[in-house]
Amino acid sequence: MPPSGHILSVFSEALDRLRESVLTMSSITRKNLADAMRGLQERDTDLCNQTIASDQEVNLLEKAIDKAGMDILTRFQPIAHDLRQVMGSMRVANNLERIADQATSIAKRARKINGLMEIPELHLVQPLYQIAARQIERSMAAFADGDAEAAASIRSLDKELDRAEKAMNDSLVRAMEERQGGLEAYLHLIFVGRFLERVGDYAKNICEDTIFVEKAEDIRFLKKQRTEPTAGDNS
Repeated sequence: MPPSGHILSVFSEALDRLRESVLTMSSITRKNLADAMRGLQERDTDLCNQTIASDQEVNLLEKAIDKAGMDILTRFQPIAHDLRQVMGSMRVANNLERIADQATSIAKRARKINGLMEIPELHLVQPLYQIAARQIERSMAAFADGDAEAAASIRSLDKELDRAEKAMNDSLVRAMEERQGGLEAYLHLIFVGRFLERVGDYAKNICEDTIFVEKAEDIRFLKKQRTEPTAGDNS
């Protein structure tokens, strides 16, 4: 912890700027995902191209946040909650960059779908997007508010997204079996669903980052530890 009032003020300002950068990155990332989905649903290839180009801005922001975080760690050597705030902000930025990558992947698949004959099942992906978008919004709100309890509750949305993806895939497979031809758009749409499921995974990671910051608990591997067989378990 910085020892003097002046240094403490400088440290607090640096930490505030770091968090503001993360929130700015979140806004851009969420817009990219929304634009990618609009490009898909409205068959707007220009919007898809804009989304792909915007990914560079997210990448540059992540690099700037990483640099700022490392600078804070070097200059101020924070401890306890302050240290976790810096590390957590850097981790959240990394997950946002991965979400932006998924938005880019969706936009690229959307461009391909837009060049093919329109399929009536396109609307099936919308429920997945709605869940994923809600996950990002709520996970970032929990991070901004330092609300570990909210973050823990939001993690459960990941299973809802998994179920929605499975339901969409089942419907698309049935449609493909009935159609027997012109299946390329369906295959691209299945990938879009997979990308949205990954978005949910990264939003869940942000919730786990918030819990780490506020409670000093790393819960990422708890489920794995509970499911691993104990010594002497032959099942």
